Amino acid sequence: MAYIDDLVIGQLDSSDTVPLNYCTPDAYFEGQYFEGNDYKIASYKKTRDTVPVFNYTNNIIPNIVLKKARQFIKTNYPSSIVPTQVGNETVIGIGHKLQEAEISNMLLAFNDSTMLKLDHPDVAKIIRKNHPFLKGTMLIRNGVIDYARANRSIAVYDEQNNFYVYSLVNGARPELINRLLSLDLQIAFNIVADKIKVPVNNNQFTALLSLAFDIGNEKFTTSKIVKCLNSGDYQCATYFMEFAEIPLKASMGVSTFLFNRRSAEANLFTSI
Repeated sequence: MAYIDDLVIGQLDSSDTVPLNYCTPDAYFEGQYFEGNDYKIASYKKTRDTVPVFNYTNNIIPNIVLKKARQFIKTNYPSSIVPTQVGNETVIGIGHKLQEAEISNMLLAFNDSTMLKLDHPDVAKIIRKNHPFLKGTMLIRNGVIDYARANRSIAVYDEQNNFYVYSLVNGARPELINRLLSLDLQIAFNIVADKIKVPVNNNQFTALLSLAFDIGNEKFTTSKIVKCLNSGDYQCATYFMEFAEIPLKASMGVSTFLFNRRSAEANLFTSI
């Protein structure tokens, strides 16, 4: 049984005795207790009629939400300058997930809007043309490491086709980490803007953006929280916990870092 199936709506953990708060376009409700014979019915008290502005996603101001999301993700995601195993995935920078080809080649390629596959004809051409440089041969001169070069990004920009190829042989420098974070944030923003069909406030959008940032388009699209929210039910933060587990040898298990991340998102989603 999945972890989410053990929870009552309003809980993040099965031991929670006070339901999560929730906010609608009309009012804010604070959780009081669980009632009923099996204590599975959340009781709420409306505490505010004035709530933050709700907008349909096509009216959300990107710069405001992206700035908030950047800070939230920096707080709740570790940063790594080399490819690092986190759970069952390999990441670099701030939560950027690497594909198998990127790991084996220690290379990344991207333009202003998306990651590019290394076998894309234009990308492959640039890699072949600059292979020694991208592999870090310029880092050593006469048998001595050139530390000035080692502390800079190893990258090639294709001006004609407007994309970058970055090498990871000397790690991810701040420039690359910031580029990847900006790209991943924009991709996640677009996912949320496309999939959420009801008005949300900035905190709700930011929490959803963080989730999309972590799980990607396909999982976000079919998630319980998207289905619940799009039905008009704002009492849905429990469903962040659908993605608190990682695969183990024979089953799924709750991951501490994913549990903490989902809890932070749920708490942001329910706050005003």
